[in-house]
Amino acid sequence: MNSATLFLALRYLRPKRTFVSVITIISVLGIAVGVLMMIVVRSVMQGFEVDFRNMLISVEPHVIYAAGERPDKAEPPPDWPKLVTAVRSQSGVLTATPFAGGVVYIESGDYQTSAPIFGFRPDEARPRLEKLKPHLIKGSLDLPEGTLVISDFVSSDLGIDVGDELNVYPSDSVIDIAHQYRSAADERDEEKKKQALKKIKLEPMKLRVSGIIRGETGGGYGYASLATGQKIFRLGAGVSGVAVELAEPRDAKAFADTVKQTGAVPAGWKTQLWLDAGEARLAGMENEQIMMQLVLLIIATVAAFSVMNTTITVTTQKRREIGVLTAVGARPGMVVSIFVLQAAIVGVIGTVLGLIGSFLVLTFRNDIRAAISMIGGGEVHAVDGVFLATIPAHVQAGDVIFTCCVSIALSLFAAVVPAYFASRLDPAAALRD
Repeated sequence: MNSATLFLALRYLRPKRTFVSVITIISVLGIAVGVLMMIVVRSVMQGFEVDFRNMLISVEPHVIYAAGERPDKAEPPPDWPKLVTAVRSQSGVLTATPFAGGVVYIESGDYQTSAPIFGFRPDEARPRLEKLKPHLIKGSLDLPEGTLVISDFVSSDLGIDVGDELNVYPSDSVIDIAHQYRSAADERDEEKKKQALKKIKLEPMKLRVSGIIRGETGGGYGYASLATGQKIFRLGAGVSGVAVELAEPRDAKAFADTVKQTGAVPAGWKTQLWLDAGEARLAGMENEQIMMQLVLLIIATVAAFSVMNTTITVTTQKRREIGVLTAVGARPGMVVSIFVLQAAIVGVIGTVLGLIGSFLVLTFRNDIRAAISMIGGGEVHAVDGVFLATIPAHVQAGDVIFTCCVSIALSLFAAVVPAYFASRLDPAAALRD
């Protein structure tokens, strides 16, 4: 491409009386807005997913081996110590902690609620408890015997605080009582019904609240010592499962497959991964990103049409000059290259401006949100530690490079068609116009 082509491309971008034409400005702004939206929206959507994954990693056990129901109570108990030994022998394991857990009903005064709880040995579960410290609102995570750490969801439902006493019932016992009561209610003999109702008795376990964690970011679980959990669920010396923390949580599936091959997982036990807890939400986020990318591609295409409109306008205005060029021997390829180069200049300038604008928007995104909220008459209260208290953003270099390349490529493609038809003009017809 010679200097004459570049000279003409730049000249066609500037009218005779002003520094730059209005249609050129509109084209540049169209490309800039398209690039800005593609980068900002993609980064924010990716930020939501990354933040949610990080939250799952911080609050969910990375791998859980959960005991199933034993069909025959006469069978020997599962050899969970063998599983713990096998897990701990694998590389990348931070902790492998037996736990007593499940859903419990919690009562305080006239109020009741339910919550899932884990009972750990505090010394063995230290890395996991350390992960929960940023979510601790008040109290401690030391897990002394006879105490329970609850979420702020539970404390709000029951109107209780650190130091208050709770009545705790295992969910299985409550379900059994409900079945017994139903059977008694169906009894037609009044005397037998009275006797059956007298036998229905549910003894709570009294625990004291030792800590409160933020449920929105801490997962909504309750925590107790292993001994306390075994008493709640009447496990004796048994456990409900084994919770595993990994140095690299994203390797959880491969790790679970490796342990399964050792044959150490007791029969009937289920394997749960940290991804399972948010599988539906992560799948929803992925679908949202796919649809958003489609919408953004449409926006970029519309922006490219502004470049096409500019090229069409310029080729129409410059028919006589194009006719002169072809009359003096300019090849069609040279005419095409003039307008494609013009589109490339518009595309590059628009892309650079959009790139700068996107990073400004992402840098000040929370300030922008606050300003918009104030203009609309609302308020924004960002609470430290609350999930999505601020707008997340995760910028990936690959996405930015891809967006810039797509923007410039669409600009060039949009100019090729009108430039091609301009290069096919009959010089005589063009000069007569």
